[in-house]
Amino acid sequence: MAFTKNTAFEYYQGNISRDNRMNVTGKYGSFSASVFTPADCDAGQICKTQGQLPLEGYSAAGKKNTESFYMVAATNGQSPVGTPNDRTGLYICNPYDVNKATDGIGATFNFPGKTLGIGIPSDERGTFTEIMIGDKFNFGAGNFTTVPTSSLLYATIANGKLTAVAAAPTDGSVYFAVEDYNARFTVGAYDGGAKYTLRALRSVAATE
Repeated sequence: MAFTKNTAFEYYQGNISRDNRMNVTGKYGSFSASVFTPADCDAGQICKTQGQLPLEGYSAAGKKNTESFYMVAATNGQSPVGTPNDRTGLYICNPYDVNKATDGIGATFNFPGKTLGIGIPSDERGTFTEIMIGDKFNFGAGNFTTVPTSSLLYATIANGKLTAVAAAPTDGSVYFAVEDYNARFTVGAYDGGAKYTLRALRSVAATE
């Protein structure tokens, strides 16, 4: 899998500085039965956990790392059963890393340069931040299948991406309210592209 153009992610506003459980280590990919296939992970990809990663150096003994997880694309905004309070059990790829390159024998090298929009190379571990209800996040245009407009001021989750929609869902899922769709990622003269500011919310399931 190649990286998607114009993807970006920034944690914009919330309680992350006082909640160190929000950031976990993960390795992104997909499963076929019990077989994991690693893949590149875009910045801002929305994921869910699917089991703990082996504890490095002790994998032959079957030991697991309790705070490192296999990550797969979130198929929708539904939280895992038993997720408490404002936690969602859904995570966003948040490496805010430097440029990396992997050579033909699998060695990965770090290079100084831009940090915005850098994803996690296949089979590498990276940081994933849990979506907390009420927190705000900045995404790039590449993180959407349909971008927000004046008439599309909500966003739902589908297969790891965001889709701007006209109305909030009513199925109890996690979704986002669009708070700004006209901004750009800028620092000084640098322009990193379109920036969309979203607030995480949880819908109320409709009753019959």
